[in-house]
Amino acid sequence: MKRLVIIISFSFFSMLGIFMLSAGTYLVTLVGPVHPLLGWLAGLFLAMLFLAAVVYPLASLVAALFRTRRSWVAGSWAHNRYLARLARQHRRYPVIDLALVATTESPQFLNEVYIQLREKSNDLMVEAAETIFYHTAISQSGRLDTMVLLGKQIALINNIADLYYPHARAKVLPSLYADVIEAALRPSNRGELNLGSQIGPALIGASIVGAIPGANLVSILISDAVVQGSSNALITLRIGLLTRRFFHRALDGGSVDLETEVHAVNQEAADMLEPLVDAASSALARIIWKTAKDHLRRVPAATLEGLKSVVSWSVRGLTGGRGSKADQANDDGAGK
Repeated sequence: MKRLVIIISFSFFSMLGIFMLSAGTYLVTLVGPVHPLLGWLAGLFLAMLFLAAVVYPLASLVAALFRTRRSWVAGSWAHNRYLARLARQHRRYPVIDLALVATTESPQFLNEVYIQLREKSNDLMVEAAETIFYHTAISQSGRLDTMVLLGKQIALINNIADLYYPHARAKVLPSLYADVIEAALRPSNRGELNLGSQIGPALIGASIVGAIPGANLVSILISDAVVQGSSNALITLRIGLLTRRFFHRALDGGSVDLETEVHAVNQEAADMLEPLVDAASSALARIIWKTAKDHLRRVPAATLEGLKSVVSWSVRGLTGGRGSKADQANDDGAGK
């Protein structure tokens, strides 16, 4: 899977390079006769763009293709070299208050740093999952939702990587992307993940809303939104947890088994999802009910798709920050 992902990405950037070379050559031939300086500037700009958008990604993919997954034996020369470089990065670009870290020897120092980073990485994961929950709960455009989902998940991988290996993206990210994507796409065959137990209370709340006369469409809309948002939030949490586990595995040394990693993060992701869905679905239900109720007063014969269009922007407005707009929605609902 990792090799396939890298090969597909390599093909994409290769085609992009061919297109940029053709378009760039044509552009230079157009502006060159106008003024020699314009042709020179256009060529320089296109060369820099080509290096950033094509050459650098291709070089990173080649390096990731031939780089073995970190499976160092703890205490080996390669592992000690990795730990020394990692400790140097953390001391040079501290992401936590190093006064909280008592030891100076690399392995113990890094273990304490990683313990301190757990809460920070949890905050990043929950924030990303909340944003994904609200933004994809009411799906209006599958392609747009997919782009937002991928963009937020890639940003989450980058942010966690910056915590655990600061200022070392070129050395870390290409191989990390391939490993995390491969693990995240791997289906779990152990049956330990039960999404229903995490979103059950929210769906019960939606059915209670449906008991109000004339609100069946709202009930269906809330239930679908909770399921859709929860599924995407769960995927996001799994990706964040997998990213963190790969860094912890590299710190400890030893081989990486994808099936074991996936199994390990599934229950942890489900445990993190439950309180998130609890709070987010409450704000979601209130804002949907308030917006839909106003719309139903004006259009009593509204359809489900019509209600989706009306409430989608209100729901996505909840992505502005943890606890701010969601709390405001709760307050508004409580005052009604």
